[in-house]
Amino acid sequence: MSSILTSGTRFPMPPAALKISPRNEARIAGAIYVLVIVLGAYAELVGRQGLVIAGSPIATLHAIAVHQSQYRLGFLAEMLTNVLAIPVTIIFVWRLLRPVNPTLALIALVFDLTQNTINAVNAWTQFAPLGFLSGSPDVSALSLSEKAALARLALHWHDSGFQIGLTFFGFALLLEGWLVFRSGYFPRWLGILYALAGGCYLVSACDYFMALRMTVIPYVQLGSFVGEAVMALWLLLVGLNAAKWRSAEVCLDHETENKPSAASQAA
Repeated sequence: MSSILTSGTRFPMPPAALKISPRNEARIAGAIYVLVIVLGAYAELVGRQGLVIAGSPIATLHAIAVHQSQYRLGFLAEMLTNVLAIPVTIIFVWRLLRPVNPTLALIALVFDLTQNTINAVNAWTQFAPLGFLSGSPDVSALSLSEKAALARLALHWHDSGFQIGLTFFGFALLLEGWLVFRSGYFPRWLGILYALAGGCYLVSACDYFMALRMTVIPYVQLGSFVGEAVMALWLLLVGLNAAKWRSAEVCLDHETENKPSAASQAA
């Protein structure tokens, strides 16, 4: 059986009959990536921001109460994006981009999964406002204005946690864009566009945390969306140059096999 080489250690791979071609792997990642974008857009624009009434916590809580199904579907969509992002990251970054530079791919993988973990943990702040709608004794002592203020505060915390996660994601996209640019089996312009998407996320996060309130932020956020959407669609519809990917993987395997292990160097 073939194996993956990581830090001198061999991990067995499935038999050749069970392997999926790299182009199909890219298309699988692209299909899931498109679904992540669609679900994420619904969660943000419809399930959450679509029910927030600016400047009125009471009206916001009322909108959530009236449209509970819409709000709960938004929460479910967000949780699904956190789950589906894991296989996308592993296939795209570690499987498809690792032959370019394993070290940078590993760093990008960590950044990406860190973002995903932050978003998963942060999801409770979106679910929290629903607790103020029930007749639970835990909130019966609170007035309507107090419940609304706490619910709105939870949504503010969600925004902050979301931006923290996007900071890690921005750095991940910068590295992944560079790996795509250097790969040879993806077009270079695609890597530049993906890296620019990461830069846009970092600019947006900086604007949020520094309270700069730059008027160009909506266009910056659009740049992030375009960069991700183009990458997802390219993976789904085109995939990659399988022959060049296999060549890069063979070169990486030869370099790893010829590199002396730490144990042999110590001996």
